[in-house]
Amino acid sequence: MYIDNILENFNDTETARRFSGVDVRKNTIQAVLPYLIPLLFFLPIVADKNSLFCKFHANQQFTWFLLTGVLVIVKNIIGIIPLIGGIANAVLNITQLAVAVALAYGAYKGKALKLPYIADLVRIF
Repeated sequence: MYIDNILENFNDTETARRFSGVDVRKNTIQAVLPYLIPLLFFLPIVADKNSLFCKFHANQQFTWFLLTGVLVIVKNIIGIIPLIGGIANAVLNITQLAVAVALAYGAYKGKALKLPYIADLVRIF
C-alpha cells in the first residue's frame, strides 16, 4: 500500500526489530487507542510495563499528548483572527487527525513510528 511506503520513512527499524510478535499481538489495542484519545497515553504501561512495544508507544503517546496540548493553545490563539484563523484551525484539525490515524495505524502494524524532530525529547517510560 502507498500509505505503508510513506509511513516507513518514520519507522525506527532498529526499535521495531526488538518487538516480539507475541508482544505486538498481545498489546495492539493498548498501543492504538491512546493515539486516537491522547489522554490515555498511560494505557500501554498499565497493560504491560515490561513490554518494549508498550514502553515505546507510551513514550510516543505522551509526546503526542503534549504536542496536542500545544496545538490546542496555538489553535485558540490563531482562532482569534477572523478568516485566517478559521482556515488555519481547519487545516490544523485535519493535520492532527491525519497524524493520529497514521500513528495508530503504525502501532496496529507493529511498527515503531516516531514523531519527527520531537520523538526523542520525552523518555519517561
